[in-house]
Amino acid sequence: MALIYVEQVEDMSVEQMQETHENEIKILNDIDKLAILCDRGQITQEELETKINEYIEHVHKHFENEEKLMREYDFPSYDMHKTAHDMFLEELQNAIKYWKRYEDINKILNFIRNAPEWIVLHVNTVDAPTANYLSQKMKL
Repeated sequence: MALIYVEQVEDMSVEQMQETHENEIKILNDIDKLAILCDRGQITQEELETKINEYIEHVHKHFENEEKLMREYDFPSYDMHKTAHDMFLEELQNAIKYWKRYEDINKILNFIRNAPEWIVLHVNTVDAPTANYLSQKMKL
């Protein structure tokens, strides 16, 4: 069973956004599988941490790219959308700090395993309308 399925999120009318979401979903599911293998002693924690760091980097690039597109096409709800990203990043950063400070990988894993709920809501209610707007502007 996966943490999140592509079918749970709306298809994006901007291909770049669609690919980013699909990649993020894959990374999240990979982390969950690796965490299970790590718990069983079948892989090292370092292998799991490598994938977690890939996710962190992906999220930052994901949000930066979306925000760049929104600025480029003068998206009217940019501030609201960016605030949602900033709040997510702040929570992610707190989980990372706790993980690093106390060397407790469960803090970041808990965050990651709860992220799909936010992702589905954000993609379906914020990203989908944003993509529709951007798609229309890109055609002009």
